[in-house]
Amino acid sequence: MLHNLFVSQRCLLLITNRRCQILKRITIVGGGASGTLLAIQLLRNSGGEPITIDLIEKHKSVGRGVAYSTESPFHLLNVPAAKMSAFPKEPGHFHDWLIAGGFEYAPTDFVPRALFGKYLRELLDITSKTFGSYATLDLVDDEVVDLTPDISSAYVTLASGEVIQTSRVVLAFGNFLPPHPTVPDLKFISHPKYIHNVWDPQAYERISDTDEILIIGTGLSMVDVALRLYTDGHKGRISAISTRGLLPAVHKLGYEYPSFIGELNGSKRITEIFTCVRRHIDHASSNGSDWRAVIDSVRPHTQALWLGLPTSEKRYFMQHLSRYWNAARHRMAPGAASVIDEMQESGRLRILKGRLRNITHDGDKFLVNHVIDGDINYLESDAIFNCIGSQANFRHVESRLIQSLLRKGAIRCDELSLGLDATPDGVLLDSMGRPSPALRTLGTALKGILWESTAIPEIRQQAEALAAQLLSED
Repeated sequence: MLHNLFVSQRCLLLITNRRCQILKRITIVGGGASGTLLAIQLLRNSGGEPITIDLIEKHKSVGRGVAYSTESPFHLLNVPAAKMSAFPKEPGHFHDWLIAGGFEYAPTDFVPRALFGKYLRELLDITSKTFGSYATLDLVDDEVVDLTPDISSAYVTLASGEVIQTSRVVLAFGNFLPPHPTVPDLKFISHPKYIHNVWDPQAYERISDTDEILIIGTGLSMVDVALRLYTDGHKGRISAISTRGLLPAVHKLGYEYPSFIGELNGSKRITEIFTCVRRHIDHASSNGSDWRAVIDSVRPHTQALWLGLPTSEKRYFMQHLSRYWNAARHRMAPGAASVIDEMQESGRLRILKGRLRNITHDGDKFLVNHVIDGDINYLESDAIFNCIGSQANFRHVESRLIQSLLRKGAIRCDELSLGLDATPDGVLLDSMGRPSPALRTLGTALKGILWESTAIPEIRQQAEALAAQLLSED
């Protein structure tokens, strides 16, 4: 009786299809890696304070998301096991989990991504059980279709019609489907062999093993598609095209390079930064180190350097240099690279440098018009895989929730249209540039603000910091 009275005094009674709010409630929209890491940090650090955490994921794959839901043994992490811990202060945590589970991997090994997805989900379950006496985790298999932030709370509407009143909402988006190719006629996108979602397992069922395939994009997503086709024993020739024709670099471990951040601090021009980095790359190559170690020595400071640049310099970087940086920074595991090399040497995979001009379908094949070094070229393919990369301009993301929030002025895109506008610690800004009392974000949505914000080493730090911030707020 006393317990019921205690709860009722702190529970805001809503209409029948709404949940009540008991003390502090934090709702996380998105159950991929970033949402899962945040939920784990909230559970671990709640400090005995009663709290309810909603983790809402529509794809029934909490902890895995797009990146770690693959079951292919050829889809490897792009970071060694020793650097993939869920916790910034416990760098060996993931590798220790592997060893405890009977997986004989060295700290320097690039392990299958499926194992990391399993690790995150098990860690979430264990943490929930350990701290469940006062911190409640509610896994919600549903889709958030609308959200109304208030001064001190927010109302979250689910596709099922249920409404959750909550203290704070964290938009933990992962990667979205890529934009369609920039060509004048998009009629071809309705064809079943135009694969917009390359992570859909059923998409590969529409492909014959002798089909000639064109992959648009030559980054890590292209590598994943090529490896999947290789695993399936695909016999048709595969072509991959991008503006620069750049493949991701290959990891080479075992090298170190001292930090030279003192030479970069305060830089206001991207060319100054690149000139300095190139100078150290030359020094590294002549002193027994490797250019990758130079890039890695800059990584811990990339966010601060990006925040210090004027918008005009960021735009210059995006237009002229980002493709080269991405190829150097986001690398392939050596095992994946060896398969890509084998495919190229055997003629099963060719990499093209060119700009798409038009794509049509004549009822039999896709006809692709592209320009290489000023010359017009044509190629035919039976299927097209879109590996351009995640849609970063939130104005064009096909999401009822995002479009509703933009219409309401509750959020706005950042000035580079790489994500959402926010403070560096994840407080979202509304259409007038005012900090939201109730809305937060982390991960990919902060790419325009922090640039380096899409990999686990950055996301786990954001999750730890954001959890502390949320738990300290009234």
